[in-house]
Amino acid sequence: MARKSPNRPVVRNAVLLIDYTNVFGVISERIDNDQPDAVVLDLVSSLKRHVSDHLTLNTVRTMAFANIPPGTSKGHRAAGAWLSQGVEPRLCYARSQDGAVAVDLTMGALDVSNEMHPETAIIILSGNRWYVPLVQRLHRAGHYVLMATLESPAEPEDLPADCQSMYLNAEFLLGGPGRVLGLTAPSDAGDDADDRKPVETYAIEDAAVLKTLGIIESYFGQYEEIYLTPLLRKLSEVFASSDDEPKVMISALEEAGAVWLEKRRGFPHNYTVLQMNTEHPDVADIKSDSLDEADDYDDFDDEDLDEESYYDDDEGTLVDEGDFNEEDDFDEEDDSHDDEHAPA
Repeated sequence: MARKSPNRPVVRNAVLLIDYTNVFGVISERIDNDQPDAVVLDLVSSLKRHVSDHLTLNTVRTMAFANIPPGTSKGHRAAGAWLSQGVEPRLCYARSQDGAVAVDLTMGALDVSNEMHPETAIIILSGNRWYVPLVQRLHRAGHYVLMATLESPAEPEDLPADCQSMYLNAEFLLGGPGRVLGLTAPSDAGDDADDRKPVETYAIEDAAVLKTLGIIESYFGQYEEIYLTPLLRKLSEVFASSDDEPKVMISALEEAGAVWLEKRRGFPHNYTVLQMNTEHPDVADIKSDSLDEADDYDDFDDEDLDEESYYDDDEGTLVDEGDFNEEDDFDEEDDSHDDEHAPA
């Protein structure tokens, strides 16, 4: 297996606060599923994995804030499912429309901020509440803040400039085999993935291009969609001592029909994902041999595999894709990529 860098980023602890009532409401309205509670818990688990794998955050405490409407005990049954997964119930006796849950979560977040060291990260998960004043307050207190929402603002200007970088569109965490959630507008969804697969394929003869394919599979192959920015950044490190350009390697893979690129709408920045064509002979070979090939890439380090964006470990700020010049070449200078791969 690949050797790990001695300068791994420090893992910091995090507390996750869930506006369960709001998340549950958004999911119930937008998807055809008779078990929305199970979907919410899947989302929570996916978010924890995401911040662990890509932001080096260890979630040490999880709290779910919800209301128990007068005259019902349904909330008690939901709380039992939370407890089985280590989620602390924070229930209030109130109607869902009176904002009591949002107030309760805000007070809980401020309690956490006062009790925990400023180096503790605070993650908030909601459906369509943005909690702007709370995010600003926690950030000013020195915390690393991540506000994950299923419905993000349409434009960066919808949020104050000082907290735009702290928001994550968590919609992608809801994906899974056989699950179509429909949380985005049809214009964002694009065509069916099978319609975008390369029609023609060609054997890869260049050794550097084949090596690139092996690196993608060995270190990014576990993801259903590979985010282009971290991929290009890591390829730049691997090929630092050679004349091989990562963007040229990706273009060569595209031309061979081994991969294709797709645009995604995100907040505050759109992003690009790479998908591998499993029907390409070289891709099939690489996937079957991926375990044997891992030792060929000992110099590759898989830290900071951040989807959509990078977070500076010292300041807790987000560095957007526009700061990475090699993806700019894909998004701006080479119009053929935009025309060919952007969703309709």
